[in-house]
Amino acid sequence: MVIVSKKTIIGGAIGNALEMYDYVMWGLFSVYLSKEFLPPQSKLSDIFFLFLITYILRPIGGLVGGILADQVGRKNILTLSIFLMGICTSIVGIFPSYGSIGVISFFLLLFIRLIQVFAVGSEYISSIALLIESCDKNERGFFGSWAAFGVNAGVLVSSLFGSLILYLIDIKVLPDWGWRLAFILALVTMLIGFWIRNSLPESLEFITENARKEKKTFFEVLHEALNVFKSQSFDTLLVFSLVCFGVSTTILIFVYAPIHMTTVNHIHNTQSFTINSSSLALLTLLIPLFGFISDYFGRTKLILMGSITLILLSLPYFNLLSSGTFYQVLLSHTLMAIPCASLFAVTPVLITEIFPLSIRCSITNLIYSLAACIGGGITPLIAFRLEHYINYFPGLILVILGAINILLLQIYVKRNNQLSSTLTLVKE
Repeated sequence: MVIVSKKTIIGGAIGNALEMYDYVMWGLFSVYLSKEFLPPQSKLSDIFFLFLITYILRPIGGLVGGILADQVGRKNILTLSIFLMGICTSIVGIFPSYGSIGVISFFLLLFIRLIQVFAVGSEYISSIALLIESCDKNERGFFGSWAAFGVNAGVLVSSLFGSLILYLIDIKVLPDWGWRLAFILALVTMLIGFWIRNSLPESLEFITENARKEKKTFFEVLHEALNVFKSQSFDTLLVFSLVCFGVSTTILIFVYAPIHMTTVNHIHNTQSFTINSSSLALLTLLIPLFGFISDYFGRTKLILMGSITLILLSLPYFNLLSSGTFYQVLLSHTLMAIPCASLFAVTPVLITEIFPLSIRCSITNLIYSLAACIGGGITPLIAFRLEHYINYFPGLILVILGAINILLLQIYVKRNNQLSSTLTLVKE
């Protein structure tokens, strides 16, 4: 039995939380970023178009960071990642606006965002690998879910801090530029996260796997990853679908939805942040519970349960989001946290387990990053463009992606059952 260091669990969760704070601030304060750094005629959707442009570097960052994680260890890449993320976010807090330096402000923002997206490409999967490779196989669901706990705790902290900043601006305690404080704070979170990550032990499985082997070169790891990519084509498609659905759900419900409440339903900014924080609090608390349950009932069952529930709720949820009262929106948004928790807790562990340890971070980071480009880049852009024609259109996106998810999962389960039966016959 492997005894997992509490420091590893806490360090992994807190590191993810601090890093996610840096990343999510861009989405939550997109209204202010658009006003400050884009031309005066720009629409809110234009800032998300900028985010989409920068997403082209995420797969490259995911592949490079993943290969390095498989070559030199998970810990080193995670430490570098949080350093770059924190520096980039804090710099935005002191950038001059478009009104001060013109179009240069746009290109500065684009450059900083490109570096940040490159750095974050290898973050999530590498942190999950560190956790699940440091515990017993029958406890991976629970321990791996702490990475998702950390990510969503980071989103929650961002939402709470965003609510506080907006409230203080509304009552004139802070000036109009007070939103910049949320970005400047990232320097402090980076220093804390860097210290935590740097003090973590390396993955036990990684150390054991590489103890008696010569260190592979960068291109040897790349070649092995590409071979697995080809030989496990269905697994690649499944992971892509799972990630695309998960990232789209995160973006549409916890980043896009608070903006939708304000622009379509005219709920006040402070109220929309409060609603989002309530839902995120429940989501974060439920994630370790669903991770624990998955160790007993299986990953695929919980993912299927969450996917089916989201498909059923998505259309009425976005319809209510567009015209409901404050309390109706609060209730519906909070309830959406339950199926989301079952997805977010289990999906990362399942997709990380699918591929061999020697190229686990390389191939999974690449697929994750490619899918995140769709889910995190294109999906919100489509939602913004079409929300004025069909209020519940974002819900249609989740229904389509969820249906594809369920179909591929059913095939995956059937293939695994057939393989297990074959192996049993061979043994007999």
